[in-house]
Amino acid sequence: MVKNKYLLHESVLSKDFCDYIVNSVDWDYAEDGLVATNKIKVPEKRITDVVWQGPNTPIGCVAQTYIADSNIKAEWNFLLSLLEQVQIGRYAAEDGGHYAWHIDGTEPEDGMQRKLSVSILLNDSSEFEGGELQIKGVDSNNILTKRGSILVFPSFMEHRVTPVTWGVRYSAVTWALGPAFK
Repeated sequence: MVKNKYLLHESVLSKDFCDYIVNSVDWDYAEDGLVATNKIKVPEKRITDVVWQGPNTPIGCVAQTYIADSNIKAEWNFLLSLLEQVQIGRYAAEDGGHYAWHIDGTEPEDGMQRKLSVSILLNDSSEFEGGELQIKGVDSNNILTKRGSILVFPSFMEHRVTPVTWGVRYSAVTWALGPAFK
């Protein structure tokens, strides 16, 4: 299918930048994370608080840079056209924060579909337990473990965030779209 299942950039963002992103979010305006396939709340599948930021915000620009770089380095060479809004997520143990197995690569809409997904860990894994980002078919139990690390992978790869059992996990995710696969 693909030569490389993901590309990990470890600890490339500073603690100060990650803290800035988390602290700049007004969590009073958080929404429930929805399940992408039908855009409804499904607690047994996903519990996450989310706030949206534009693709031209600081975190959006970082995501765009690493998606473009990873697309070449991982030899996916997908034709990409635009970046969706960035979703800043909060997975809290007190709420049972998690996201069950899913794919981001939805059916094409208006000739476009998600091709690459990016996930950025915004706090240190010592601040929470659980909350492991796992990709099906990859040996590692937790790919994204260090604050400021960026993971890019094809949107059709099945993945999940295991339940957070203590503390809070913060992340930023977004998706690069391009013309539908043929």
